[in-house]
Amino acid sequence: MRRKLLSFIVLMAMFTAYSGYLNLGVAKAAEDSEQQTIVLYVTSTITLTLATSTINLGTLTPGTPVNGNTSLTVTTNDHNGFNLQVKRDDADSTLDLDADGTVNFPDATAWNYSAPNATTSPEVGANLSFRLMVAGTDAALQNTGFWGTDGAKLWAGFPTTNQRVTGISSWVGAAQNVAYEFRADAPATQESGQYTGTITFTAITNP
Repeated sequence: MRRKLLSFIVLMAMFTAYSGYLNLGVAKAAEDSEQQTIVLYVTSTITLTLATSTINLGTLTPGTPVNGNTSLTVTTNDHNGFNLQVKRDDADSTLDLDADGTVNFPDATAWNYSAPNATTSPEVGANLSFRLMVAGTDAALQNTGFWGTDGAKLWAGFPTTNQRVTGISSWVGAAQNVAYEFRADAPATQESGQYTGTITFTAITNP
């Protein structure tokens, strides 16, 4: 019995030694790894689209105001959003008499974003003014503190230099709509005829 046990132990030792010898000839795969960072910068884009290039306020009888409204759309991918500005393109007045460019249609007191000054219809007077509407304007761009509500409207004149009228300070993944309206009235002595002028809206991405 002892001889059998001794023989078994010797055989196991030989097997273990032989197995180790065989393993010496098996190559192990070498391995190394590194992490790589991918960087991509997406530029900011912005597009402003007017619903119409011309707004016809119709025929005005002095003392009886006329109104008209339209809209625009701003689309941007900017992380910080955008602001919308407006100005009139004639330093003297927004509208001039077609037959005589020296005859101006009166403007309401120019809008001032730094010191908001839109006012009610009776206070704004017999002139051309504008405001941003609630209906048709996306919620993030509405500002009733500046422009009142559609039931209690606040009006201002077009400025001679770009002034902000609304904006948003964060990314929005969809086109943003802004509806606005015009109001025109004139003193009884305003010279008759067709008056024409242009305004310019500018959408600017926020820094």
